[in-house]
Amino acid sequence: MFRYIFNNVKKIIPRVSDTELIALRSGSVSIDRDIMSGKVVLPTFKESISNKFSESKINHLCTNFDHSVIYPNNNDNKWIKYLGTNNFFSFLIDEKYGGNKLSTNELSNILTKITSVDPALGVVSMVPNSLGPGELLTKYGTEHQKEKYLPGLADGTFIPCFGLTGPQNGSDATGSIDKGVLFKDKNDNKLKIKVNLNKRYITLAPVSNLMGIAFNLEDPDDLIHQNGITLALVERDHPGLIQETYHNPLNVGFPNGTIKGTIDIDVENIIGGYENIGNGWKMLMECLSAGRGISLPATANASSKIATVGIYNYIQLREQFNIPLEKMEAIQEKFTNMVKNTWIIQSSIQLTNDILDSGKSPSVISAIMKQQCTERGRIVLNDGMDIHAGASICMGYNNFLEKFYRSVPVGITVEGSNTLTRSLIIFGQGLNKSHPYIFKVLDSILENDI
Repeated sequence: MFRYIFNNVKKIIPRVSDTELIALRSGSVSIDRDIMSGKVVLPTFKESISNKFSESKINHLCTNFDHSVIYPNNNDNKWIKYLGTNNFFSFLIDEKYGGNKLSTNELSNILTKITSVDPALGVVSMVPNSLGPGELLTKYGTEHQKEKYLPGLADGTFIPCFGLTGPQNGSDATGSIDKGVLFKDKNDNKLKIKVNLNKRYITLAPVSNLMGIAFNLEDPDDLIHQNGITLALVERDHPGLIQETYHNPLNVGFPNGTIKGTIDIDVENIIGGYENIGNGWKMLMECLSAGRGISLPATANASSKIATVGIYNYIQLREQFNIPLEKMEAIQEKFTNMVKNTWIIQSSIQLTNDILDSGKSPSVISAIMKQQCTERGRIVLNDGMDIHAGASICMGYNNFLEKFYRSVPVGITVEGSNTLTRSLIIFGQGLNKSHPYIFKVLDSILENDI
């Protein structure tokens, strides 16, 4: 009977790819497991404010930013250089390597404050402090790689980016990702990898001089008996590397572009060395919580607070039909909705930051945060635009919403479109990972363990 049930269930279980299995097995669970177990006990954490990073530096940046275009520009990328040389790219790097490693709460607060001044400034600050060479090196790099690159990332010598997406693959490794072929160089008899790069939509790529790249390593001559998705580091001006073209994401004003070319790299360029060949997708999945769970919610937090505070003052001063807008029930409805969603964003960020600071890395909660915060941020801005009306559709100094409104689709899209995030990660992965029993059953079936 057990064999009969087992065989029939096995027939109806859809095929699960290796990359999907890695995603299911990566990260941890937290309150999401409690909810699905039917017994929620809210975590309690002691508030700890480290203030490792100078508040005066943050205030100086916010006060003196001149609202010039971050990229492309005619000012020699001065604000990108300012952020780098003033250690704004060092928040994930340990003090041992010259960094200013922050708690999740402090990192989130700083990113929110910077983004409230200008979304593009926020994006440039976020990328080095989320998924990228810094975090990957910190978690997986060899000691030699850490000593070589982390101090330079901390002091702005290196501007990092990470190349995953291409024409045939989005923020995943299941599409036709770039190929790397292992070979033995006849000149020096060393093992090298020939990588054909065609990356696009890579934030900071046009200005980056240290790139993390993902590719599918093939070993046709069976030189090391290893293959699979692999991550490596490449410096700018590497022979064959092309960084000539850039994208323009809705005129938001941050650098985004392509990484192309056919290059030969040493095996020593692989992040973590030989033993991490084929582990790239697992490494990426375990590092996604910063982008999904911290940076993108901070963006939504900033835009929602700016919109809500601005509209609050506007509806008290602006009159129609001889009464302030705040007295009109239709305006009250939209404004109340803005307050509600802003409060939900803020509250969920506080909870998630505390969970991350406790040492957990809940992949499903991070995905929920990305999808929910960016969607609710979009609702807040839409309501704000409705209330601000004509002033919000005309470009000019008094339009305080347009730059945030323009950047909304960026947050919705990056790290996987919210359509994918909601359907695949929250519902698909979430049901399997967060449920106390389902994945154990699925795993047994996949392993043919009756």
